[in-house]
Amino acid sequence: MTLSTEQIAQIKSWISKRGFTHTDVQYEIIDHVASAIEEKMEQQPELDLEQAFSEVHKSFGVFGFSTIEDSINGRIRKQLFKAYLKSGKELLTGYKVLIPLLTILCLITFYQQLPKFFDIASLVIFYTFCFFSLLYSITYYLRKKHIKRYLSFKMAISFIFLITIQLFNVQANILMKLDPGYKIACYGILIIIAFSIYGGTEKMIQKTEKLHELYQSN
Repeated sequence: MTLSTEQIAQIKSWISKRGFTHTDVQYEIIDHVASAIEEKMEQQPELDLEQAFSEVHKSFGVFGFSTIEDSINGRIRKQLFKAYLKSGKELLTGYKVLIPLLTILCLITFYQQLPKFFDIASLVIFYTFCFFSLLYSITYYLRKKHIKRYLSFKMAISFIFLITIQLFNVQANILMKLDPGYKIACYGILIIIAFSIYGGTEKMIQKTEKLHELYQSN
């Protein structure tokens, strides 16, 4: 037998009630359990949809569908890491490499011309950069409300928040104590890392958009 659209929607609702609220996770679980439910109902016609669903859920063991969610988590992390690496490679081999180079050049020039104000200026630049990082995340989150329930989208956006917080810690505990030359070099490296993460995040969001379109068309 083949499950109807209404039955698929009902299974999706039960999955959500069990704590799996991310859309991509729900559909992944459905992909895993739908055929098993169909097979159960064919072998035991007396079972209704809910009973078949419960038996299939039990077959996943103590952790239930959590094993599928853990697998998706690991896969998304790998995809994000690959997206960051690809974005970083594109940055270093394309015209965008001018961004960190020009930033370093501006800082060097500022230090040479106005050394007394270098620390203040570098702090202003750093915190402005962090502010726009947070603004970037918030803006994307508000603009992409239709995919905000996707785990891949949440992980990509939350990572920018995490990195920004870590940047504050790096600034307070490491960069503040460095000589200007080392500080400028570190800023250049951080800019490359940050733009690689931004680019990788956009790639992941584009992938999530395509996944959303696929789910909407089915």
